[in-house]
Amino acid sequence: MVNHNSIKLLLLLLVTFFGASAQNQAITESQMFYRHRTQFGGHLNSSGLGGLNFKYGWHKTGATKNMLDIDFSRIRHPKETRIYGQSNAPQRFTYGRLYMLFLLRTGLGQTIAITERPYRNALSINFNYNFGLSTAFLKPSYLDIFYSNPDGIGGYTLAQQYDPNKPEHNNLNLIFGNSNFFEGIGMTKAKVGAYGKASVSVEWGEFTEDFQSIEAGFALDVFPNPLALMAYQPRNYFLLNLYIGYTFGWNN
Repeated sequence: MVNHNSIKLLLLLLVTFFGASAQNQAITESQMFYRHRTQFGGHLNSSGLGGLNFKYGWHKTGATKNMLDIDFSRIRHPKETRIYGQSNAPQRFTYGRLYMLFLLRTGLGQTIAITERPYRNALSINFNYNFGLSTAFLKPSYLDIFYSNPDGIGGYTLAQQYDPNKPEHNNLNLIFGNSNFFEGIGMTKAKVGAYGKASVSVEWGEFTEDFQSIEAGFALDVFPNPLALMAYQPRNYFLLNLYIGYTFGWNN
C-alpha cells in the first residue's frame, strides 16, 4: 500500500531538512548519564494520511535504549478515490469503501545511537526498530443516499452503511456524499495482528536534555484474518507504508 506521489513528498522533505545548515557550538555543560527518554510526535505516511506517536525509553547500554512504542495512524487503501456527490451542495465521498481503517500499534524495540551529538544544534543519527501488536479498528462507511417519495415528487436522504449489493448504493446519481463521521461509530470492530517498524532518525538540540528529531522509515502490519477495506478488491493480509515524522522530547 505505497503511494508513489507520497514517497516523492517524503524524499523532498528529507532533502530539504538535510540541506539546512546548523550552527555547531560545543556543548560545554557537564554531561549527565540520562536513564530515561520521553518522545511525542506526528508523522505522514505513504497512504496519504498520518498519525501520532509516543515513545518512552530506558537505557540498556550507553548507546542503546529500550523503547516502548505507541502509534495511532489513519491508513488509506490505495484504491480509495474521493469524488463529489450529486446534491445541490455536493460533498466528497469515497466510492466503494467498506471501512475506514485506524491502526493502534503497541510494541517494544530499541534506539541505537550511530553517532553522538557533541555540539549544540549538531546532528546525531539513530537506528530504531520496534515489534508488537497491531490493532485494526474498522469503522463502517456510511453514505447519504437519496430516495424519491412514492408520489414521485421530491424525496429524502438516508444515512446508510455502504453495501455494494444494494443497487442504489452503486448509482452515483443517488449518492449525495459521506454521512456524518459518527454515523455507525458504535459498529466499529477490531482485528488484531502484528507489526514491525524500522527507521533512521536525525536528532538535534541546543542542550543535552532536550531534543528534536526527524524520523523516516517503514512500517509493516500483518493480519491473520485479512481486512476487507474496499468492495471489489482483494482483502489485505498485510499493509506496508513508508513514513516520515517530527518528534520532540527530553532525557532525564
